[in-house]
Amino acid sequence: MPFNIQNTQSTLAFPFSLSLQRGLISNFSGIHKFGYNSAVGTSFETIWNNGGGFYTYPTTATTAVATSSDTASDNGGTVEIQGLDSNYDLVTEIITIGGSASTALFIRVFRTILKTATTGNVNVRTITITVNAIGVSVINPAYGQTLMCVYTVPRNHRAYLMSFDVGCSKQKEIEAKIMARPINGNVFSTKSYVTTFGVPYRQEYLVPEVFNEKSDIEVRAKADATCAVSAGFELYIEKYN
Repeated sequence: MPFNIQNTQSTLAFPFSLSLQRGLISNFSGIHKFGYNSAVGTSFETIWNNGGGFYTYPTTATTAVATSSDTASDNGGTVEIQGLDSNYDLVTEIITIGGSASTALFIRVFRTILKTATTGNVNVRTITITVNAIGVSVINPAYGQTLMCVYTVPRNHRAYLMSFDVGCSKQKEIEAKIMARPINGNVFSTKSYVTTFGVPYRQEYLVPEVFNEKSDIEVRAKADATCAVSAGFELYIEKYN
């Protein structure tokens, strides 16, 4: 029987979003993607914590490797890699920094979390996850996890865009947009667009945008002068097979 939010709302013990995260709603889950780019310039670039330009997506599923720019301080710690395998199914694996490659094959990585640290309780230097010779996720020093407004919808799922937010570090004009690309296409199209001048912006969607399986989603932004930009979006994820 098709899921109907309106019909179930009155029977939920908790608000819908909390019920979702508690696993009380069959075939639905949620994800909050948030990212940061410390130096957004006057041309659009992806909001993630590895600098300028657009995010590069792997074209071939391969194993993942974790390395640190300070091997003495970080090697031996572990990270949890969250992404999609060669079939675009969800896959998670914990691997050792400076150690062996993952056993799983990754075609997408959308989050990496430091699980254990060798020195102190956070990573000392930059940790990079590489798939098919591409740096797909980065944990900056002392952050403990990635900050990347990048996500790909798993196979046999669809995603509903529920919110979009963006902020900047200076009194600058910011233009930001959510871009999406279907798996069978090579073109990103704009799904939401906002301009703001030094004021944090957030939009919640009464009529959410829908993304089909294997769609790549990311936030891009530009500014009238270089500044740091943060952004995020929330998705309801529906499994239909």
